[in-house]
Amino acid sequence: MQSSWLSKLLLLALGAAPVVLAQQFGHPSLEFLYHADATLGASWDIGDTGFGNRVVIPITGGTFRGPRLSGNITNLGADWGVTDTRGVFFPDTRYNLRTCDGADIYIQTSGPAQPDGTILLRGIFQTGHAKYEWLNYVVAVGILKAGQGSVSIDMWTLVAPHGSG
Repeated sequence: MQSSWLSKLLLLALGAAPVVLAQQFGHPSLEFLYHADATLGASWDIGDTGFGNRVVIPITGGTFRGPRLSGNITNLGADWGVTDTRGVFFPDTRYNLRTCDGADIYIQTSGPAQPDGTILLRGIFQTGHAKYEWLNYVVAVGILKAGQGSVSIDMWTLVAPHGSG
């Protein structure tokens, strides 16, 4: 009996506690990673896969330039994007970067197209090169704008606020 009375009192106390909705760590910032211009090959339509209409767009080359890394986009990759039933395109890219000093970096991007055609990207990097190993641990975001047979991308990394732990 006393146990149930104590439980009720504890639940009442927890329910009366104010809910803290304020952010705890401050605002993160973005650090510019690079600007890329990529060329694209002719696309082909895979068709309705049950998940949406899938199209494959080869990534045939290009360049990227930023404060910590620059180089070429290799002719090794593609976008296996899907347009969902609402007409929203979701890219699904996998391709390689080669830095000016010869490091190979694999990148995957995905994210939703916006009503104006701009695409918001999430990026994941992988490399075995010691100089660029830090890329394996970043949270990257980007903005893609499509051109005629090409795309332009700005990428940033998310930076935790100072003193956040």
